[in-house]
Amino acid sequence: MTHLNRIKVVVLGSSKVGKSAVTVRYLTKRYIGEYSSTSDFLYRHSVTFDNVSTEVEIMDTSKCAKTGCLYEHIRWGDAFVVVYSICDKPSFSAAEDYLEQLTKLKLPSYYTTLLLGNKRDLDHVRKVSVNEGHELSLKYSCQFYEVSAAESFAGVSLAFQSLLREAKSIQLLKALPIRRKLGVNSVSKVIVLKLDFESKTG
Repeated sequence: MTHLNRIKVVVLGSSKVGKSAVTVRYLTKRYIGEYSSTSDFLYRHSVTFDNVSTEVEIMDTSKCAKTGCLYEHIRWGDAFVVVYSICDKPSFSAAEDYLEQLTKLKLPSYYTTLLLGNKRDLDHVRKVSVNEGHELSLKYSCQFYEVSAAESFAGVSLAFQSLLREAKSIQLLKALPIRRKLGVNSVSKVIVLKLDFESKTG
Protein backbone atom coordinates (compact mmCIF):
# COMPACT_ATOMS: atom_id res chain seq x y z
CA MET A 1 0.00 0.00 0.00
CA THR A 2 1.45 3.39 -0.99
CA HIS A 3 1.94 6.28 1.42
CA LEU A 4 -1.07 7.99 -0.22
CA ASN A 5 -3.27 5.16 1.07
CA ARG A 6 -2.02 5.23 4.65
CA ILE A 7 -2.51 7.82 7.39
CA LYS A 8 -0.52 7.48 10.61
CA VAL A 9 -2.28 8.99 13.63
CA VAL A 10 -0.67 9.56 17.03
CA VAL A 11 -2.88 10.05 20.12
CA LEU A 12 -1.09 12.18 22.74
CA GLY A 13 -2.03 13.45 26.18
CA SER A 14 -1.51 13.11 29.92
CA SER A 15 -2.41 9.93 31.77
CA LYS A 16 -6.07 9.44 32.73
CA VAL A 17 -7.46 11.90 30.18
CA GLY A 18 -9.06 9.11 28.14
CA LYS A 19 -6.65 8.59 25.21
CA SER A 20 -7.42 4.88 25.00
CA ALA A 21 -11.11 5.44 25.70
CA VAL A 22 -11.57 7.82 22.76
CA THR A 23 -9.43 5.63 20.47
CA VAL A 24 -11.33 2.43 21.23
CA ARG A 25 -14.66 4.27 21.13
CA TYR A 26 -13.88 5.47 17.61
CA LEU A 27 -12.64 2.08 16.39
CA THR A 28 -15.25 -0.20 17.99
CA LYS A 29 -18.11 2.09 19.13
CA ARG A 30 -17.64 0.53 22.59
CA TYR A 31 -16.65 2.34 25.77
CA ILE A 32 -14.19 0.81 28.20
CA GLY A 33 -13.65 3.01 31.22
CA GLU A 34 -10.43 1.84 32.82
CA TYR A 35 -7.09 1.44 31.06
CA SER A 36 -3.73 0.99 32.69
CA SER A 37 -0.92 0.51 30.23
CA THR A 38 2.78 1.26 30.16
CA SER A 39 3.17 0.43 26.48
CA ASP A 40 1.92 1.88 23.21
CA PHE A 41 -0.79 0.19 21.17
CA LEU A 42 -0.97 0.32 17.38
CA TYR A 43 -4.41 -0.15 15.83
CA ARG A 44 -5.18 -0.59 12.14
CA HIS A 45 -8.42 0.59 10.60
CA SER A 46 -9.73 1.33 7.11
CA VAL A 47 -11.70 4.39 6.05
CA THR A 48 -13.12 5.35 2.66
CA PHE A 49 -12.85 8.80 1.11
CA ASP A 50 -14.67 9.32 -2.20
CA ASN A 51 -14.78 5.56 -2.85
CA VAL A 52 -11.05 5.14 -2.18
CA SER A 53 -10.04 2.98 0.78
CA THR A 54 -7.30 4.32 3.06
CA GLU A 55 -5.52 2.40 5.80
CA VAL A 56 -5.30 4.22 9.11
CA GLU A 57 -2.74 3.34 11.75
CA ILE A 58 -3.51 4.80 15.17
CA MET A 59 -0.79 4.88 17.81
CA ASP A 60 -2.32 5.08 21.28
CA THR A 61 0.63 6.32 23.31
CA SER A 62 1.45 5.51 26.92
CA LYS A 63 3.35 7.50 29.55
CA CYS A 64 6.56 7.12 27.57
CA ALA A 65 5.24 9.71 25.11
CA LYS A 66 6.02 12.30 27.78
CA THR A 67 9.58 11.03 28.13
CA GLY A 68 11.91 9.44 25.63
CA CYS A 69 9.49 8.40 22.87
CA LEU A 70 7.83 11.72 22.05
CA TYR A 71 10.33 12.69 19.36
CA GLU A 72 9.92 9.34 17.58
CA HIS A 73 6.12 9.51 17.81
CA ILE A 74 6.01 12.98 16.30
CA ARG A 75 8.40 12.06 13.50
CA TRP A 76 6.31 8.96 12.73
CA GLY A 77 2.86 10.57 12.61
CA ASP A 78 0.95 12.34 9.84
CA ALA A 79 -1.92 13.42 12.10
CA PHE A 80 -2.17 14.00 15.84
CA VAL A 81 -4.95 13.86 18.40
CA VAL A 82 -3.98 15.83 21.51
CA VAL A 83 -6.35 14.85 24.32
CA TYR A 84 -7.03 16.62 27.62
CA SER A 85 -9.71 16.30 30.28
CA ILE A 86 -12.05 19.26 30.69
CA CYS A 87 -11.98 18.58 34.46
CA ASP A 88 -8.19 18.58 34.75
CA LYS A 89 -6.40 21.89 34.23
CA PRO A 90 -2.87 20.40 34.30
CA SER A 91 -3.82 18.07 31.44
CA PHE A 92 -4.80 21.16 29.41
CA SER A 93 -1.39 22.70 30.09
CA ALA A 94 0.21 19.43 29.00
CA ALA A 95 -1.86 19.53 25.80
CA GLU A 96 -0.42 22.96 25.03
CA ASP A 97 3.08 21.55 25.59
CA TYR A 98 2.38 18.78 23.05
CA LEU A 99 1.10 21.30 20.52
CA GLU A 100 4.22 23.40 21.02
CA GLN A 101 6.46 20.37 20.47
CA LEU A 102 4.64 19.61 17.23
CA THR A 103 5.34 23.10 15.89
CA LYS A 104 9.04 22.64 16.66
CA LEU A 105 9.42 19.17 15.11
CA LYS A 106 7.05 19.17 12.11
CA LEU A 107 6.65 21.44 9.09
CA PRO A 108 3.21 23.15 9.28
CA SER A 109 2.01 21.96 5.88
CA TYR A 110 2.98 18.33 6.53
CA TYR A 111 0.65 17.36 9.37
CA THR A 112 -2.74 18.06 10.88
CA THR A 113 -3.81 18.20 14.51
CA LEU A 114 -6.99 17.77 16.53
CA LEU A 115 -7.26 19.23 20.03
CA LEU A 116 -9.77 17.01 21.84
CA GLY A 117 -11.36 17.93 25.16
CA ASN A 118 -12.70 14.70 26.70
CA LYS A 119 -15.11 13.97 29.59
CA ARG A 120 -17.73 16.47 28.51
CA ASP A 121 -20.24 14.42 30.52
CA LEU A 122 -18.53 15.76 33.67
CA ASP A 123 -19.42 19.38 32.90
CA HIS A 124 -20.45 19.97 36.52
CA VAL A 125 -16.79 19.63 37.59
CA ARG A 126 -15.35 21.41 34.55
CA LYS A 127 -12.02 23.19 35.03
CA VAL A 128 -11.30 24.12 31.40
CA SER A 129 -13.83 26.27 29.55
CA VAL A 130 -14.89 25.74 25.95
CA ASN A 131 -13.46 29.18 25.14
CA GLU A 132 -10.04 28.18 26.50
CA GLY A 133 -10.01 25.12 24.26
CA HIS A 134 -11.12 27.15 21.28
CA GLU A 135 -8.48 29.84 21.88
CA LEU A 136 -5.73 27.24 22.18
CA SER A 137 -6.82 25.63 18.91
CA LEU A 138 -6.72 29.03 17.19
CA LYS A 139 -3.24 29.69 18.58
CA TYR A 140 -1.93 26.48 17.02
CA SER A 141 -4.23 26.44 13.94
CA CYS A 142 -5.74 23.05 14.73
CA GLN A 143 -9.20 21.54 14.85
CA PHE A 144 -11.03 21.51 18.19
CA TYR A 145 -13.79 19.29 19.55
CA GLU A 146 -15.19 18.53 22.97
CA VAL A 147 -16.50 14.99 23.38
CA SER A 148 -17.57 12.42 25.93
CA ALA A 149 -16.06 9.02 25.16
CA ALA A 150 -18.19 7.64 28.01
CA GLU A 151 -21.53 8.83 26.63
CA SER A 152 -21.37 9.10 22.86
CA PHE A 153 -19.76 7.44 19.85
CA ALA A 154 -21.07 10.12 17.47
CA GLY A 155 -18.96 13.03 18.74
CA VAL A 156 -15.76 10.99 18.87
CA SER A 157 -16.41 9.62 15.39
CA LEU A 158 -17.08 13.07 13.94
CA ALA A 159 -13.85 14.43 15.44
CA PHE A 160 -11.70 11.59 14.10
CA GLN A 161 -13.34 11.67 10.66
CA SER A 162 -12.72 15.41 10.39
CA LEU A 163 -9.05 14.92 11.29
CA LEU A 164 -8.61 12.05 8.83
CA ARG A 165 -10.28 13.92 6.00
CA GLU A 166 -7.95 16.89 6.50
CA ALA A 167 -4.94 14.55 6.72
CA LYS A 168 -5.97 12.94 3.44
CA SER A 169 -6.24 16.36 1.78
CA ILE A 170 -2.75 17.27 2.98
CA GLN A 171 -1.37 14.01 1.57
CA LEU A 172 -2.90 14.73 -1.82
CA LEU A 173 -1.52 18.29 -1.84
CA LYS A 174 1.95 17.04 -0.94
CA ALA A 175 1.81 14.65 -3.90
CA LEU A 176 1.18 17.45 -6.40
CA PRO A 177 4.09 18.74 -8.51
CA ILE A 178 5.67 21.82 -6.89
CA ARG A 179 4.63 24.10 -9.76
CA ARG A 180 0.98 23.32 -9.02
CA LYS A 181 1.19 24.09 -5.30
CA LEU A 182 -0.14 27.63 -5.59
CA GLY A 183 -2.14 28.68 -2.57
CA VAL A 184 -5.33 30.70 -2.85
CA ASN A 185 -3.47 33.93 -2.00
CA SER A 186 -0.84 33.28 -4.66
CA VAL A 187 -3.50 32.65 -7.29
CA SER A 188 -5.34 35.83 -6.26
CA LYS A 189 -2.17 37.88 -6.58
CA VAL A 190 -1.52 36.47 -10.05
CA ILE A 191 -5.06 37.39 -11.14
CA VAL A 192 -4.80 40.93 -9.69
CA LEU A 193 -1.44 41.52 -11.37
CA LYS A 194 -2.79 40.26 -14.69
CA LEU A 195 -5.87 42.52 -14.50
CA ASP A 196 -3.73 45.50 -13.51
CA PHE A 197 -1.38 44.88 -16.43
CA GLU A 198 -4.26 44.57 -18.90
CA SER A 199 -5.87 47.80 -17.66
CA LYS A 200 -2.63 49.70 -18.16
CA THR A 201 -1.87 48.27 -21.60
CA GLY A 202 -5.43 48.07 -22.91
